[in-house]
Amino acid sequence: MENKNCEVLFEYLRSILYDARIEAPDIHQLDEEYQKLGMGLQYLQKAVTEMKEYSAALSKGQLSAKVPPRENFLCENLKNIHANLNHLTWQAKQVAKGDYSQHVSYLGEFSEAFNTMTEQLQEREDALKQEAAQEKYHASVVENYNQLLIELIARSDEEILITDREDEKILYCNKNAGMRVSTDEMYHLCIEELNRQKESGLLKKESYEWTWEAEDSGHRFYRITTGRMLWQGQRSYVHIIREVTAEKTREAQLEVEAYHDSLTGIGNRLFFHKKMKELVADGREGIICYCDLDHLKEINDTYGHGEGDWYIRFFADMVKKNIRQEDLFARVGGDEFCIVLPGCSMENVKERMEEIQQLFEQDSSKPYAKGFSFGLMEISREVEKQGIEGMIRQADLMMYQQKRKHKEQYGQK
Repeated sequence: MENKNCEVLFEYLRSILYDARIEAPDIHQLDEEYQKLGMGLQYLQKAVTEMKEYSAALSKGQLSAKVPPRENFLCENLKNIHANLNHLTWQAKQVAKGDYSQHVSYLGEFSEAFNTMTEQLQEREDALKQEAAQEKYHASVVENYNQLLIELIARSDEEILITDREDEKILYCNKNAGMRVSTDEMYHLCIEELNRQKESGLLKKESYEWTWEAEDSGHRFYRITTGRMLWQGQRSYVHIIREVTAEKTREAQLEVEAYHDSLTGIGNRLFFHKKMKELVADGREGIICYCDLDHLKEINDTYGHGEGDWYIRFFADMVKKNIRQEDLFARVGGDEFCIVLPGCSMENVKERMEEIQQLFEQDSSKPYAKGFSFGLMEISREVEKQGIEGMIRQADLMMYQQKRKHKEQYGQK
């Protein structure tokens, strides 16, 4: 019987320690002296069950789990772990609020990892605060700069137009009162120029800036500098617009003075050379006619230089009336003129010049003889090799052959 009691109690102990589901015997079926031992195992069963439930709850992070009673000695270490986890949870919440001074010293290796984490978070926060302070300072500087820029732009004598780089909307325009072009028209001129630059691929350069010129509907001219900028935080283009109509007018006047003869209104020697270079560069062929007025010295000596000027103008006017618009006509000396007739044959030009010569000589509006001599030179690729001056010299030599005949005809030596 004794062995039977021991077997039941031993099996009960084994089930308490190892079985998920404990098979509890009926203690009252044991002999009286073994019942007290069976009651002790029942207490052990309750303690082990509480420990298992408690540890299972903690393993799932259920920190609100019911704490076993104080007399359960098996759960003492679990209670310490539970308390540490509760305190660690509170510290983690403090860290989440930004308190990086939390320090753990009761969880061994985990303590070192936790403390390293809070130190790194503190360093990161300090760096972010410093970066935020720098950004705030930078934003303040930019704001002050923008205000200063707006004030300077508003006071500028030039019209300044700022457009958004993405949607092309107008962001700012100081609309200088002295500018006569409307903002709308200038805006469209600027957008057209931007589109031209986009098509050319030049706008891909980040620091790209260029100067261009435009003419408005009122035939006024503008020189515009366009470039990238950051306007109040927006990527944009700034267009600095200056009217240059007066400047263009002066340039045109200077060009007229530089390339035109003031007495006759036709081109001068510089103009002739410029146009001849263009004609030769284009490979065009034609005829050069070199003319020299007869009788100019006698007219100046007899009637005065004023009459001599009239004689020169009269000749120039007559030639202009009898040549084509595309023909080049210039005064290259005091009484010397050059005519270039592109695309004409030698025979046609000779015939035309003889007709002009006859008209000029037959004019009877003044009481003195009129006349001029001319020489012709063909412009061809072979002749071009001697240069423009060489071609003029050849035409001049041909002219002097006729000049000698005229002198003999006029009875001059």
